[in-house]
Amino acid sequence: MALLKRVANRGLDLLFVPGTGPLWRQRLKGQILCLLYHRVDTPGRIPFLDRYGVPPIPPQELKEELAFLLARGAEFLTFADLRRGHFPGPDRFGVIVCFDDGLRCNYTTGLEVLDALQIPGVIFQSSALVGATTLIWEHTLYAHSFNPQHAAVLQDLAHRRLPSSRSYVGDALVAHLRDEQPVGEVEALLAEVSELTHSAMELEELAQTLYPTADHLRSLQGGPHEIGSHGHHHYPRSGIDEQTFRSELIRSRDDLEAILGERPLAYSYPFNSHGPGDAAICQEHYDQVATVDARPITPSTPFHELPRCTWPGPLRHSLQRRRWLLTGHL
Repeated sequence: MALLKRVANRGLDLLFVPGTGPLWRQRLKGQILCLLYHRVDTPGRIPFLDRYGVPPIPPQELKEELAFLLARGAEFLTFADLRRGHFPGPDRFGVIVCFDDGLRCNYTTGLEVLDALQIPGVIFQSSALVGATTLIWEHTLYAHSFNPQHAAVLQDLAHRRLPSSRSYVGDALVAHLRDEQPVGEVEALLAEVSELTHSAMELEELAQTLYPTADHLRSLQGGPHEIGSHGHHHYPRSGIDEQTFRSELIRSRDDLEAILGERPLAYSYPFNSHGPGDAAICQEHYDQVATVDARPITPSTPFHELPRCTWPGPLRHSLQRRRWLLTGHL
């Protein structure tokens, strides 16, 4: 059954052969596709992020995707445009390009692509990354797991300290620690691994390579791009309590305001992790809240549940690319 579903889904690619573009553009008119990318980078440059994080999109591929939409009349916007009441007319369709996490490469490479095409973009910045002297918990987990010696130490400690993790090894353990364990317990575990493996200097060097400085953020001031909040430590909501969630919202807002001189007004959930009531909490501190729900934004979409469409990863052929860019999903 699963195989038949995959075959049927791949067959849908045939609906996007050249010549069908006007039909799909017509379906988009009067709406906005918000396209979400996490890392614009050369595959293989940061192997541990390639393996455990979201795959990077090469800059040339990003350029080709956005040029495809430009050539078909897309109107490129930001979340700030929505706050100002700007929306494409019934004969146009809109696109918002955004980047989550706020890694350095999105400032140095991703925005370079957008600038070359004269397209505005939105970076949702995890504020703990800015000028950080070591990796945040998630990237520390990935870095240790990618190193065979460190991974053995991590697995041994996890199995001894966290009984619920004992049935997990390798990549499954990484996913379990990231997605299912309280973040505080995982951070304590990772601190012990770092100490036992004497990896403080290595983690510091990686942070200097991966993360932006305050100057990277300030370089966007007065330009077409927007910076929103992606929380402070990039904690999944499922791994923290409500008090910590509120603290993350406030700290990120305040830290970004201290850097930029103005309060960020848009927020996106780390890992798209959220539950009932979280949108109302976010609205106490931000005007807009972005999710990942793979559907267009319409004029009636509430500001506290603005859906985005996340890049599906390397695509097999041009029909899949057309499908992704004209629908927001595969």
